[in-house]
Amino acid sequence: MFRRFISATLLILSASTCTYGQTDYPKNYFSPPLDSDLVVVGTFGEIRPDHFHTGIDLGTGEMEGWPVKASADGWISRIKVDSRGFGKALYITHPNGFVTVYGHLKSFEEPVASLVRKQQDKNEVYEVELFPKKNELKVKKGQIIALSGNTGNTSGPHLHFEIRDEVTEQPINPLLFGWNVPDNIAPVLKNLRIFPVREAGMLDKCDTAITYEILPTEGLYILNTADFIQASGSIAFGFETVDQIDGSAATLGIYTAEFYVDGQLAYQWRMDRLDFDEQRYVNAHIDYLSKVRDGYTIERCHRLPGNHFSLIYSDTNATGYSIFGDDAAHDLKFIARDFAGNASQIEFQVIAYSTLFNNPYLPRPEGSVLVSNQKGIAVHKAHLDVTIPNGAVFDNFFYTDHESKNETLISSQFRIGNDQVALGLPITVAIKPNVSVADSLKSKAVVVRMDDDKRPLALASYWENDFVTARTKKFGDYGVMLDTVPPVVTKEYVPADLNTSRGLIVQYKMKDALSGIKSYRGMIDGKWHLFEYDAKNDLLIADIAHLTQNREHPVEITATDQVGNTTIWKSAFWY
Repeated sequence: MFRRFISATLLILSASTCTYGQTDYPKNYFSPPLDSDLVVVGTFGEIRPDHFHTGIDLGTGEMEGWPVKASADGWISRIKVDSRGFGKALYITHPNGFVTVYGHLKSFEEPVASLVRKQQDKNEVYEVELFPKKNELKVKKGQIIALSGNTGNTSGPHLHFEIRDEVTEQPINPLLFGWNVPDNIAPVLKNLRIFPVREAGMLDKCDTAITYEILPTEGLYILNTADFIQASGSIAFGFETVDQIDGSAATLGIYTAEFYVDGQLAYQWRMDRLDFDEQRYVNAHIDYLSKVRDGYTIERCHRLPGNHFSLIYSDTNATGYSIFGDDAAHDLKFIARDFAGNASQIEFQVIAYSTLFNNPYLPRPEGSVLVSNQKGIAVHKAHLDVTIPNGAVFDNFFYTDHESKNETLISSQFRIGNDQVALGLPITVAIKPNVSVADSLKSKAVVVRMDDDKRPLALASYWENDFVTARTKKFGDYGVMLDTVPPVVTKEYVPADLNTSRGLIVQYKMKDALSGIKSYRGMIDGKWHLFEYDAKNDLLIADIAHLTQNREHPVEITATDQVGNTTIWKSAFWY
């Protein structure tokens, strides 16, 4: 007789750790780069858009300007200033074979600050990258090297910190190096998603996935369903979990997960080490559909055919799929742990019924073509070419495309594939405009993808025969537009503005409506002037402390977009 319950065990388990593939990293060699108590606001391996987080984020009280210190003796081997990414960043190579990375900095200390400014003045650009010679810029452990900031791609001030292997350049979890981060809070389990393999598994009379909410109640985790989970054939599982840590309000990722079927370990992963060359597999590790459609981060306890990530799984040969071919009850258990060993688990049953296969499979979309990880396709139509290379998709899916009208485009709009299916490699999309494009305007033609709000996002494009062509890593709605509108520059702040003070700076907004900013040049008093570019906020910022006071200063900003449209904007401010 089947047990009529879907239950769980205690939320909090005793601390324990996994042992597979563990390396004995040096403890107490690297000190934390901030003097304050460590407040972790982003964990290693956390799921981010299209990538795993390759370091830890340390909180700075939502403020900039905290002293950042070298974690160990070494030499500065790379200096980078970028309007995106890590913003202002330093890389220190250490004699023990590791490299530490410090990102989103506000400013560098001397002599780095002068070296960077010299290169910026020489090239008359903001973005620079320097590779000092070995031991040219030596630093000592605890030496102040920078101030924390908010530059690059950030959602708020913090310090991004990494430890990398000098030889492989693979990032390693900094917490493996012996830092004491107080943490007495166990992970929280939020959702279970069950995946029947299409046309090979059945779940409650269908071969489509179902998500079950997980609820905490009286010290237990339970599934929010009163029904048996009935399944048969090839079935896989995934879970959404989050974590918190003492002293931090941030929602964090977990460290490791284990999944058991009938008492046997079926799947396991742990965030110790990552590889930049394998970042694309993040969308195979998660259920991409749940992420884009529902906002859930379901991490799979199974490997899709195209998931070749090599470092986080305990057994790279284990697929995690279960074959329920009998008529019996099966016991399943999932355990989520944080780095401190705090753990939460849920136990539940799946009732296998072979008679479920009497139900029909979900019908294949009309006119669809099967695409697999091993075999891509090429589509050739009168106004559309699509090439999906081998290895582009992580799992089998049925490709379709659909043509419709869109008056904002100079082509038809094409729905290419399914935007809830992840791509691991770029596909090529080529679209033929419905109108004749003059030679003088051909450089302005761009392939665009419509976002969720139907706004066009331009891709780097080129002409191939009569088609405008681009490479993209997303399925969705595509068409062709002409970008003939130059960037727009407007005043944001100057010192003469009343009732506000932002210091001895001027700020200007620089936006482009379609293809995006390619380059800019700022001048004050008729000479090139350094304008820092905060791309996430469309801001140009210039320090004016050294300018002559009590006079008017003319400003000229030249902004060019990706297809060559240029604005020369002129103004003046009093200082």
